[in-house]
Amino acid sequence: MQWIPTLTLFLFLYPAGWIISRFVYLFDPDISSNNLSIIGTIISFIMFLAVLPSWGNIRWKTNSLWLSIGLDVNNKLKALKTFFNGFIFSVFLIFILFMFCFLCGWIDRLDYVKFTEVLNAILLIVGIVFAEEIVFRGWLMEEMALLFGVRRGIILQSTIFSLAHFRSDIGLLALIPFLTGLFLFGLVLNLRRTIDRGSLWGCIGLHGGLVGIWYLFDSGMVIFSIDTPYFVLGPSRNMVNPVGSVIGITILLFTLFFQRRLFARTGRFLASTVNASFKDEIP
Repeated sequence: MQWIPTLTLFLFLYPAGWIISRFVYLFDPDISSNNLSIIGTIISFIMFLAVLPSWGNIRWKTNSLWLSIGLDVNNKLKALKTFFNGFIFSVFLIFILFMFCFLCGWIDRLDYVKFTEVLNAILLIVGIVFAEEIVFRGWLMEEMALLFGVRRGIILQSTIFSLAHFRSDIGLLALIPFLTGLFLFGLVLNLRRTIDRGSLWGCIGLHGGLVGIWYLFDSGMVIFSIDTPYFVLGPSRNMVNPVGSVIGITILLFTLFFQRRLFARTGRFLASTVNASFKDEIP
C-alpha cells in the first residue's frame, strides 16, 4: 500500500490549485481559460514545493530533501558544471539534427531572433523545464525507486512522463510516435541523472537546452525548406516537435545505447537516497 500516498498527492494538489485559481475571476472576469489553467498549475506547483520537505522527512526519512531529489547546491561550482555538461550535450544533439537537415538541403537560411524570443527561451528553461525536472526526475523518480527499484522505476517514471504530455488535438498516427519519443526522452533524462550520480542539474541542462534551442529554431532562427519531410521535424505535418520525429527517435535510441554502459556502473546510486531495494537493479 506504499503507492497510495504517491497517487493521492497530485490527486489532491492539482484540484486544489484549480479551485484556488477560480478566485482570479473576482479580479479579472475576462481572463482566458488558458491563462487560468496556467495560474492553477503554478499554484499547484507552489503547494507541491511547500509539501515536499515534510514529504521527504516523513516518507523518505531524510532531512536533506534537496539532496535527495538531486538539487544539492552546497558545491555550486560542481552543480554549475553538471548543468553545463547536460546543456552542451543538448547542443550536440540539436547539432546532429541540424546537420542532417542541412546536408539533405532542407534548410533555406538562418535568420536572427528577437531579444524577447531569447528571453522566452530562458524562461522555458528556468520555469517549465526546471519544474518538470523537480516533479518527474526528482520527486517521482525517487518514489518509483522506493516502490519498484531503480530499473523498473525508470521505466515506469518514463511512461508516466510520456503520458502526462498526452494531447487530444492530434491523431493517433501522430500521437504514437510523439509519446514514444517522450518515453525514450524520459529514459535518457533518467539515465543522465544516474550517470551524474544523482544530480538533477545535468537533466535540467539537457532538457532545458533541447527545449530552449528548439524554441529559438521554431521562432525563426532556422528557416526549414517547404520540401522538408514532415517526419523529420515532427510526428505530423501539423505538429513540429522533433522528439516525435523519425530522426529524433533515432538520435534518442543511439543516446540510450551509449548511456547504457555508463548506467551499468552508476545506476545503483539513484536509489541510495531512499530505502529502495537494490536487488536485480542493473539492466
